[in-house]
Amino acid sequence: MENSLNDLNDRFGRKDVRFAAGPGGFPVAELRNRFGVATVALHGAHVLSYVPNHARPVIWMSEHSKFEPGQPIRGGVPVCWPWFGPDPRGRFGGHGFARLAEWQAARTETAPGGETTVKLALTEAMAPPEFQARPFRLSLLVTLGAELVLALKIHNTGDQALEYSGALHTYFQVSDASRIQITGLEECDYFDSVLGVEGVQHGAVVIDREIDRIYKGTSGICRIVDPGFDRVIRVAKSGSTSTVVWNPWIAKSQRMPDFGDEEYHTMVCIEAANAPKAGDGRTLSPGASAELRQVISLQA
Repeated sequence: MENSLNDLNDRFGRKDVRFAAGPGGFPVAELRNRFGVATVALHGAHVLSYVPNHARPVIWMSEHSKFEPGQPIRGGVPVCWPWFGPDPRGRFGGHGFARLAEWQAARTETAPGGETTVKLALTEAMAPPEFQARPFRLSLLVTLGAELVLALKIHNTGDQALEYSGALHTYFQVSDASRIQITGLEECDYFDSVLGVEGVQHGAVVIDREIDRIYKGTSGICRIVDPGFDRVIRVAKSGSTSTVVWNPWIAKSQRMPDFGDEEYHTMVCIEAANAPKAGDGRTLSPGASAELRQVISLQA
């Protein structure tokens, strides 16, 4: 591990980027500048933390997450790709292999305004072999500035069409899930995955039970209004027309081994998705590229 970290720091380290051993010994990139701190694991290209200067953490992590090779991390920002939800082939678990793979550092840079970017990359040759992935190139660019910008770039390097779905499955830290409101989805149609029914959102989203909804035709900004922390988290996106809101609530939390029984109080997921159930699955022709982007900030 030490030689690997030395190599990463020799090649990509800079004043505002340092590679170190993170939870479970996974190599992580630590971004630190005048705007705050963010941490990204090479395992899954998984954003583990985002703490703006003079603010509470914005990204939530479970204290029960398993940091083990071949296993997903609970919390942070999982990269769900090349499928969102169940494997359409019915062979593997949910949310794809990108979050299970070991990505490679590809670039770090500092912009004139002081923003720091780390770029991580993944190809089919680096995917777990059992998935038999078609040719592709993924990159995740994480930029720490006045906002945290996550840009997942997808490129079809093969000679056949590449069908995929996915999400930036972001977990946000809140004071009390039952007291927050999520705005920006008013009058949107949704599919309720818990109840198996369609619905229309009237007013702000409130959480008083298990919620797992895929909102359709959504491209605008969501806001998490959190009176307990006296703040508003602004969540913008592009390259997506579906938004997922998720909180497991009581019973499901108790069934999840990597999720504390009481942790549902302190988190909510708002995901920039390409969800098939919302008609937002994607197809890339050979040589084509696409981008899924999420921009997170505290509203002034």
